[in-house]
Amino acid sequence: MGLVGQFLGKLFAGPSRNDSPLRAYGKLPLYAEYRRLEVAPGTPTAFSRWLDEGRLAWVKSSTDQHHGTTKATRIVVRLPDAKELVVAALWDSRDSLGRIFPITFFVVCPPEALGDDYLQRWASIQYVQESFDHCYGELSRLGQGGDFYKLYEKRTIPLKPDDLAARVDKLLEQSRQIAAEDWLAAFDYREAEASIWASSLVRRAERWLTQPATPASLAVSCPLAPGFPYDAQAVMWLGWLDNLGKANGRVPWVIWPSGSSLAPAAMHIGLRDPMPDDFQLFTTDASKYGFVENLGRSPISPESLGSGSAGPPTGPLADWLARYPLKPAS
Repeated sequence: MGLVGQFLGKLFAGPSRNDSPLRAYGKLPLYAEYRRLEVAPGTPTAFSRWLDEGRLAWVKSSTDQHHGTTKATRIVVRLPDAKELVVAALWDSRDSLGRIFPITFFVVCPPEALGDDYLQRWASIQYVQESFDHCYGELSRLGQGGDFYKLYEKRTIPLKPDDLAARVDKLLEQSRQIAAEDWLAAFDYREAEASIWASSLVRRAERWLTQPATPASLAVSCPLAPGFPYDAQAVMWLGWLDNLGKANGRVPWVIWPSGSSLAPAAMHIGLRDPMPDDFQLFTTDASKYGFVENLGRSPISPESLGSGSAGPPTGPLADWLARYPLKPAS
């Protein structure tokens, strides 16, 4: 079939089964009211309410005269009692009065629509995020007299790329190229500090495995080193936590920064149910948030290590993490 035939086939066949309606929620300076696109009953409405409740809790919790702002953020979340995942991208925005009301583009889909395992799903999620970036870039057209709904309505987002296998291979290759020594050096860790960090992480893993109730309440902030692709580091952390989630029947929610990997950052992974208060992780106040366990900080002192030090990690960091699998004993 020629290109014209392929185009006509797609035109009259309707949306692909692998497509999902583009949805949006938030405010923009041009409008006094919320922009709601395909915010249907069920998971889309629950997600919009979760954002509203979280934003309100964050605003009320501020004790500073000068409040923080929301940051460009990527989100994957399955809300309590929902079967579908929400894949979203959030950007700082204001309403017509200058108040913070971030704008969010998102899709709703079952996990299997993105792939069969965490690697395929993560690669598909990056693909979906590329579409969101394009949608956000089009917002500039609204200042030229464009209407929000005319610009975005009836648009669909493809969920799974045609080159999924190649994308997975690239992510795995990039992840395996992260040398532990170089990764730790990006945080200015000396040998002693690296040993403390590694020993602390090993002890956390032991605690998570020996305390059966831990996964139901677990949410962690995983450090992302500058100079290494965020997506590749995410594969490393998601792979390490994957068995713990599967053993407890939990699909992790993930929050991570948009943009380049030029500065230290963190991605947040949760096995517990997401809470409205987690909205603070989308903001410049994220480091003050107390409902995640920060894997970038060591809760142990050098004196408490004794002979139990794991030593500084060497070789590929993903391989070192694999030596401490989070797989509960059967």
